[in-house]
Amino acid sequence: MARYSSIDDVLASYPARFVPEKAEGVDEQVQMNLSGEGGGHYIIHVHDGQVDVTEGTADDPTLTLDAPADVWLSVENGQTNPMMAMISGKVKLKGSVPFATKFMGMFGGKV
Repeated sequence: MARYSSIDDVLASYPARFVPEKAEGVDEQVQMNLSGEGGGHYIIHVHDGQVDVTEGTADDPTLTLDAPADVWLSVENGQTNPMMAMISGKVKLKGSVPFATKFMGMFGGKV
């Protein structure tokens, strides 16, 4: 059964899933570009042991994620393996790979 019914639900879950002690000393932005129905452009800003999620585009993000909204929703619901989604080109990451790994850990290993 799906935990999230929409991208809005996913985005709203990020602050509750955030593990602040894993973000000490971090001040980075992730740009999420989700295409298709229910998608949009979002900035996830990790700073001072907290996370903020806003609509918009970051000028110079540390990491950019591009994916169809339905694919990202499927990843978040555990129905699609994130690594397979990247290998197949459905999810594309651009930017700091080390930060991408660290970023996932800030959300209990799953974003």
